[in-house]
Amino acid sequence: MKTKLIAGIIIASATILAIASVWNDSPVVDEIPHIGAGYSYVVQHSYQFNPEHPPLAKDLAGLALLPLNLNQSAFSQKHAANWPTDVNGEWNFGRALIFQTGNDAITLVRTAKMPMLLFFIISAWIIFFWTKKIFGDKPALLATFLFSFTPTIIAHSRLVTTDVALLAGIMASLYFFVRYLENQNTKNFWFASIAFGLSQLTKFSAFLLIPFVVFLAIVWAYAHQQKLSGIIRMAWKAVLVIIIGFVFIVGPIYQLHLLNYGGQKQKADATVILGSYGNRLFADPVIWASDKPVLRPFAQYGLGLLMIFQRNVGGNQTYFLGNLYQKAVKSYFPVVYALKEPIPFLILLIVAIMGFFMYARSREQHLRYWIRNHFAESAIFTWVFFYWAISINTNLNIGIRHLIPVYGATAILVAGQLSVLYKHMKAKKAYLAFVGVMCAWLLTETIMVFPYYLTYFNQFAGGPAGGHRYVVDSNLDWGQDLKRLADWVDANNIQKISLDYFGWADPYYYLGNKAIWIRNGKYTNSKEFIRDNSGGGYIAVSATFYQQSIATDKNYGWLSEYKPVIVVGNSIFVWHIIK
Repeated sequence: MKTKLIAGIIIASATILAIASVWNDSPVVDEIPHIGAGYSYVVQHSYQFNPEHPPLAKDLAGLALLPLNLNQSAFSQKHAANWPTDVNGEWNFGRALIFQTGNDAITLVRTAKMPMLLFFIISAWIIFFWTKKIFGDKPALLATFLFSFTPTIIAHSRLVTTDVALLAGIMASLYFFVRYLENQNTKNFWFASIAFGLSQLTKFSAFLLIPFVVFLAIVWAYAHQQKLSGIIRMAWKAVLVIIIGFVFIVGPIYQLHLLNYGGQKQKADATVILGSYGNRLFADPVIWASDKPVLRPFAQYGLGLLMIFQRNVGGNQTYFLGNLYQKAVKSYFPVVYALKEPIPFLILLIVAIMGFFMYARSREQHLRYWIRNHFAESAIFTWVFFYWAISINTNLNIGIRHLIPVYGATAILVAGQLSVLYKHMKAKKAYLAFVGVMCAWLLTETIMVFPYYLTYFNQFAGGPAGGHRYVVDSNLDWGQDLKRLADWVDANNIQKISLDYFGWADPYYYLGNKAIWIRNGKYTNSKEFIRDNSGGGYIAVSATFYQQSIATDKNYGWLSEYKPVIVVGNSIFVWHIIK
């Protein structure tokens, strides 16, 4: 009971820190369409908007908004949001709902964010209980601490996005599936099936669990020296978990979102969205099934999955280590992880890896024997290795957030291996003091970066103020500091500021007529700026656009000759340009 209480205090403290730190954030890029789509789901029961992401996180955000009695004019066809005619209208609809229909945008966004913390809390408790089961009480507390006070986790735990929701889905699915393999009764089968189904409602990356759980079942059978028939039987049990999860969870939940989204409209939208999809072997069956009553929910799921595949093929423009890339770079995730994780955690990670190779498995034991006796650890490690390999080889380098699905598993493994190493240590007090210092260092880092958790970088990168030199986008600059910019403008009595903003929030909501929204590098030198701002003026540029300009020597590269008067929240550079 005492251990659970301490774990609860750790999780509650991190939750409070997350809430307090996000209070003055403006919505990040992806929150605009997610909030709008989620609200449309719960009000209209229509899955027209944002099918490229499953509904669970958006549903919670939408449900939280119901008590606010929001203005409904965003659903009017006369509005710029174009409801319900625009196939990809979630972007305009979200902006209209939040900023352009008379709603209190600040209260609306804060309210939508709060339910997202449930995914963090669920993940943290699973990490605690699973580590406790495998390694004991103290490693469980250490794992919970390492996870809960990681700046990247705090940063994304309070956003209306799908990354921490995916983490919760992954952790729950793996925990209950491993429990089912270890004790194959009916109750555990249903828990595993429900957890798997719910994971598929978080983010389409959870689709990777399909081959993974089948692989785990096969490995379990191998480790228990089962013959070919036993291996096939275990693989079939895994397939049954998958089937039940889709039939009893994914299908019904999707069906609820199709109540006011007719089959004819669903098929028409799918036809437009998948019109350019290369492999018709997948696209055409999804379009065909889109108006079939029994198949429609699964067709909508399939549509979103294919949209993710399509986007991965297309890639994205990435600023990385001073260069601009149009395709993914394999070193991206390892380098960003090394720069975004606190140094004390990286030290503990290295020590844990060394401890594993030194003490985890004696040489005389066969691999099969070791896996059988350490199956949960093996499953967790395999997931980390598997997801890292997939991430490195994908064509999307958007941000560290795409590695969040391994953060929980990594915390378990690090804490567990540190406890194994402790048992072999002669200088136990010195070792405990070392771990304690690393934890204190980590906590200090996390508290000091408050409230700018999204912009956290360690000392290798020069801290949060130096991270923009290496990577931008959702690693640092995701539109979260627009309100803080407006507060600074008001505090300094600035009457006009030119702004090129990497975000989807409405600058005029926060800045009013003080904002001049410039786009696509309107000013390519100081003379052009002075021409429109006689006597000089202020110009603010988001870090993403600024670093891209430096890399290409275009647009805002000329601003590097001037010293910013302030960098708001580490993500928006502000200059005062005078003759």
